[in-house]
Amino acid sequence: MAIISIAQAQGLYTDKLEAIYREKITPTTFLRSFFVPKVSNTKYISYAVKRSSEFKAEDVQRGTEGNRNTFGKSSLKKILPPYFEEYLEATQLDFYETMFADGNGTVDVATFANWLEETVDSLDELINLIDRQFEFMCKEVLETGIVTIKHGDNVDFNRKALSLVANSAGNTWSTGTVNPYNNIEDGCNFIRTRGKSVGTVLNLIMGSEAHRDFMANDIVLKRNDIQHINLDSIAKPQRIADGTLHGEITAGSFRVRIWTYNEYYDDANANHNEYINPKKIILLPETPNFKFMYAGIPQLLGNKNKPKVGAGLSGKKGKYTISEFVDERHASHQIIVKTAGMPVPISVDQIWTAQVVA
Repeated sequence: MAIISIAQAQGLYTDKLEAIYREKITPTTFLRSFFVPKVSNTKYISYAVKRSSEFKAEDVQRGTEGNRNTFGKSSLKKILPPYFEEYLEATQLDFYETMFADGNGTVDVATFANWLEETVDSLDELINLIDRQFEFMCKEVLETGIVTIKHGDNVDFNRKALSLVANSAGNTWSTGTVNPYNNIEDGCNFIRTRGKSVGTVLNLIMGSEAHRDFMANDIVLKRNDIQHINLDSIAKPQRIADGTLHGEITAGSFRVRIWTYNEYYDDANANHNEYINPKKIILLPETPNFKFMYAGIPQLLGNKNKPKVGAGLSGKKGKYTISEFVDERHASHQIIVKTAGMPVPISVDQIWTAQVVA
């Protein structure tokens, strides 16, 4: 039977925690992929907003003063992001007690390996809990522009009314005479003119019912029956970064990629909920100006149970902090995951959402 000392086991354990931090802490998620991560070491996250325009220059009389230009100041926004802390009791895991049962300062290698695998899997589940919430927060930004926070004030990014469209009865995509391409072109024009997006390729995420009605719409079917003129390229779906790419259409002078996202989350009552509202569509530029911003997680100075991974002194940078706490009085060994982050649409007018199903 192979054995190692407890000191060796502790070193291997820490190395494995570092590996899980590096390899598994940022799983690919579709909605979050539109937000570029940014990490800070402050309690608040902050960003600057400056409205721009696309005026053109006017010529002037030679020999006179030129046209004087003024520029508006950027407004600095500060947000206290929601704080997350999840922990597990390592002492409650199946292999914890058997690993130290002999009491001679050594650990059976096979038992240690089993406990380590069990710990890492449990830690991964904690991270997944937080990641699902982060994905849900991105869904809220893209659907309504309001991030709901249980312990704190909701964050409203003040989306314009023109970016939140609800087609009235009789004007939904299930009606054969309603042209979905016109709806989509309206959204493209909003993002181009109000959102100041300069690209001509956009991403359209369709809810499940919206996609069903789009594919069955008479105008869509007729347009894709035209021979020798391939206005649309609606192909077999492909899975890319958790989203499903169905192809590309033309809406006015824009090219639009069609996506669906069939992932869901469970609520407190164990009900399955789709991240994308089945009745809605969400339109975004190819490269939107969005960030997923992480604030610093403070640590106690001189803490003997100091975090081992991605942490350190107060305000240490990092998407996540993984730490341990050993309570000898209650024979408890806790492993804790902490983070504070949220999605921020810097250019909030680069989102257009419409309800196209009654």
